[in-house]
Amino acid sequence: MEYARTIPFTGRSAKALQVAMSTFIPLGFQITASTDHELRVTGPGITSTRESPLKGISEAAIVVRSSAIEMKAELGGVRKLKTFLTFFPLGMALLFLIIFGVLALSLPNFRRWWIFLIPLLALSPWIFLAPMMSRQIERRTAQAIDTLLSNMAMLASD
Repeated sequence: MEYARTIPFTGRSAKALQVAMSTFIPLGFQITASTDHELRVTGPGITSTRESPLKGISEAAIVVRSSAIEMKAELGGVRKLKTFLTFFPLGMALLFLIIFGVLALSLPNFRRWWIFLIPLLALSPWIFLAPMMSRQIERRTAQAIDTLLSNMAMLASD
């Protein structure tokens, strides 16, 4: 999953990149390359929706030109959470079906077919929640990147 955006900019590139560095470093990002006009970072990954949405970035490159700031980012953390939100409910459904299957088989009369509805009903909200949460995580990360770029342009403008 890729993100790319370019915004207009007139100002000092070193100051704009300093704003980006001071945002990324406290979040645990590793600076992989830094020049007067470019910054490359690698992210620690995101494990929860309560963390900073910027942690959804796994790799980013910010290039400051004379008239624009360009950012290209790989949203590997977002992709990882989306994958988790897809497979976690499926895994829980499988686990519940096994547990309730053993429970149903241990009953004296195996006419209790309705016992299989319990895991289905318990996990049915995830059919709607998982895609909704995935879109929200991606949207929050994109908004956080947009805010960072706007702050860079504003704080380093002439």
